[in-house]
Amino acid sequence: MLYQDLKLLPNLISLARIALIVPIALLYPSDQPEIKWAVFILLLLAYVSDYLDGTVARWLKQQSRLGLILDPLADKLWTLVMIFLLARYRDLPVWIGVIIIGRDVVIMAMNGWLIRHTGKVMPSDEFGRKYMAVLGLMIILLTMQVPYAIWLAYAIVSFAPITAVRYLVQISQFARMAAPGKVNGGQAAFKE
Repeated sequence: MLYQDLKLLPNLISLARIALIVPIALLYPSDQPEIKWAVFILLLLAYVSDYLDGTVARWLKQQSRLGLILDPLADKLWTLVMIFLLARYRDLPVWIGVIIIGRDVVIMAMNGWLIRHTGKVMPSDEFGRKYMAVLGLMIILLTMQVPYAIWLAYAIVSFAPITAVRYLVQISQFARMAAPGKVNGGQAAFKE
């Protein structure tokens, strides 16, 4: 089953997004304008793929348990690497990075707990997708050193704790609803 899920187009898109981390991380330190534009294009591809994997999964009805794990894992890996690169090479204040990554650690821990106790994965919601879209925009703008883009980072930091608490509430509700044997005969619930 895992091998079959791995061959689904949405999961291949998520894997491609993870693979894009390597060239971006290698090229990121360069100050050459051509390299900066190459990084910009790779970042755009990565963030378009973040939108595409879920959209394609819903459109082709190829939502899978692996996809529910792979997409947020790709998001968290991207966030971790990009925040590190921004702090190291673009002067993102470390405290902002700690808050953004801390939020992701909390969410991953909650999802790990849910998987361990119910065997299910909570799908992302619209609010979480919007947070990731704004985070992606912040990363692109700070990467390209757009003036005043740091204000977007301040806005994200102000919403990070809210999204984490919101996620905690949702995961506790989902855990009660997804107690073993209650949802789809033990499979993860999928939202349209």
